Amino acid sequence: MNRFFFYLGILIIPLMLWAQYEDPVPPQHGTEYGLGFTLAMGGFGLGGYYRLALPAFSGLGVSADFYMMRDDKEYEIYDPYYNYYYQLNKINRLFFIPLHVEYKKRFFTNDIEDNFRPFLVAGGGGVLGMNFPRKTLVEGGDYPRKNEFRFTVDFFVGVGVDITTNENYYFSIRPQIRFVQFPQSIAGERNHSTFEIRLELGKRVLTQK
Repeated sequence: MNRFFFYLGILIIPLMLWAQYEDPVPPQHGTEYGLGFTLAMGGFGLGGYYRLALPAFSGLGVSADFYMMRDDKEYEIYDPYYNYYYQLNKINRLFFIPLHVEYKKRFFTNDIEDNFRPFLVAGGGGVLGMNFPRKTLVEGGDYPRKNEFRFTVDFFVGVGVDITTNENYYFSIRPQIRFVQFPQSIAGERNHSTFEIRLELGKRVLTQK
């Protein structure tokens, strides 16, 4: 995790400096779509999104993701002799598929150049949870645990910044908190709320201001 933040800083800081020294352009607004990568405390997700432009530099859209989660005590060790990674304490194979409706609002529109756009985003929707446990040792024997399928609703809120990289293409980073609790436990827990960092690579289809 610390290594991730180190490399993320190496990537983001030059982009921020470049954005601030570009020639200022009038604030623009448009429909957005693209791909997203989310790093959560216990896993990561991949997906996509589409946001329709609304007045006052805001947008309303949908997003869908596929999360692969880790067990709390899971870790890997490397065997240099066999050149192989071993997973230890890996009991569950847990996946989340969230489908969200989200609202995005841009701030400081006339105070900061258009290629550096701070924003607030919030949303919520449904989450399908699926767990396919591995066999685990119970009372001296291998016992196949049952597969689990759960459904619930969740919501999230985050702040971030869009940085224009090439004409209408942009790179986005936002820390966010996601609140999700299932009516019944899945992978041994009901509460799967987490802190996340979401990265997006998207395109704007510009409209009138």
